[in-house]
Amino acid sequence: MKNSFYKLSHFITDFILAILCYNMHGDRMKKNIKVNYKSIFKYDDHHETVQFKSDGIYEKGFDKEKFTFYNNDQKIEIILKGKEMTLANGPSLLNLSYHRKIGNHYHTDYGMIELFTELITMEHDRYLKVKYILSDGHQQLSEVYVMMKYDFYGEENEAI
Repeated sequence: MKNSFYKLSHFITDFILAILCYNMHGDRMKKNIKVNYKSIFKYDDHHETVQFKSDGIYEKGFDKEKFTFYNNDQKIEIILKGKEMTLANGPSLLNLSYHRKIGNHYHTDYGMIELFTELITMEHDRYLKVKYILSDGHQQLSEVYVMMKYDFYGEENEAI
């Protein structure tokens, strides 16, 4: 009896540790998704819109969520971790944090330049709505709005 109790408790302990390790490595959940993406760049006198649909991968780990998808051949990754967000769009890598200016490498038609981002709002619940300010450190260049609806395969993807 004592031996079987020991085996059972050992099995339960191993099971719990396996679950904890699984979660710590960020591999808790990985699913294919459908993405409906839209971003709007508002400048002083005009705005630009980028909108597309794509297939992608959603990963949820212990303390972060990651979305990976493509616009044509351009890889886009969005990583959410608490009140911070990382947006990688090809060679551009933007780190965003609430009400804090962060220097970033931003890819433009003129090459890579350093611009600053400040996350203003972020809503997330089976969709993502983000507003951030893009500046040169002194002057605001644009307000950027990112809206992304995502659904797991087998669910209907609604328009933004």
